[in-house]
Amino acid sequence: MPFPRRIDRLRKIGAACLLALLLASCRSAGPQTEPAVAPAPETAPAKQTARPELIFDKDAFKGQLTIRYFHLAGENLTGDSFLITSPDGKTMLVDAGLPEVGAQVVAYLNKLGIDSLDVALNTHPHIDHIGGFATVAKQKTIRQFYMEPLPYPTSNPYKNAMAALDAGQVPKKTLEAGDTFKLGGEVEFEVLNPPKGELPDAVKSFSAQELNDYSMVLKMTYKERTFLFTADIYKRREIELTASPWKDKLKSDMMDIPHHGSESTSSSEAFLQAVSPKIVVMSQNIFQSPNLKERLEKKGATVYSTGLHGNLLLHSDGRTIEVVTEKDWTPPGK
Repeated sequence: MPFPRRIDRLRKIGAACLLALLLASCRSAGPQTEPAVAPAPETAPAKQTARPELIFDKDAFKGQLTIRYFHLAGENLTGDSFLITSPDGKTMLVDAGLPEVGAQVVAYLNKLGIDSLDVALNTHPHIDHIGGFATVAKQKTIRQFYMEPLPYPTSNPYKNAMAALDAGQVPKKTLEAGDTFKLGGEVEFEVLNPPKGELPDAVKSFSAQELNDYSMVLKMTYKERTFLFTADIYKRREIELTASPWKDKLKSDMMDIPHHGSESTSSSEAFLQAVSPKIVVMSQNIFQSPNLKERLEKKGATVYSTGLHGNLLLHSDGRTIEVVTEKDWTPPGK
């Protein structure tokens, strides 16, 4: 080989070796921090921090809005339960899971030092949303109970929850689309579903789809930030909401994904597009939505699941929303 060509080849080999050394040095430089969620123009970044002790620190975020999603352990799907606390300290428990996990909900409330709830709200009378209230109502003072105008007299979990509320002389109020209420002085709620005037007559067979499509959808607003809680609505109701007078209210910074992340029943493309959340929570003690998670991430959302991350804490000063997870989760192979 001519001498100049040999020199050129040695230079190329040397450059390649230097690049390999630099890459190896970067990989071994220490733990990598996860990037913050890329914000929409009006949304500040959401940060993920694996700090289990913060989830139940009742003093850490005083003066902020907090939402705590409870991981309800069980071999099967156990339902939903989460606690909203207003900046001025008012508390609202939304749903309470299956009857057998009611004690877990009480234990979480005990960790937070909560003996009484300003509001308890049931999105719909399915066993995995109303069942745990039978235990909660016996062990905690509830000042106000919100529910749909939909009695379910053939359901034992419903009857047991109502009996416990009645024993505690808890006042009940029904809500439907168009109703509004506040939690404390600054956190505002608007009900987007069930449609006004349709319940209870619209439910004929108490099928799963009937009850889920009429479950309560709530839009929560705190200063500049918005949150959408969708309960268990199916695709049919999602599409109706995108074409209803409420369609302009769907857009939200954060969304509680419909029906525990079941992609076969819910999360239509039109609905996800209408909401366009930057933060998504899947309340599911067993993770079951890898395809949906990928769909949402491709749209720019950061997705959290109680099945992957354990208990979750969202806190907001009205300008930003930050997320604390009980544990980190790394995708397989990474």
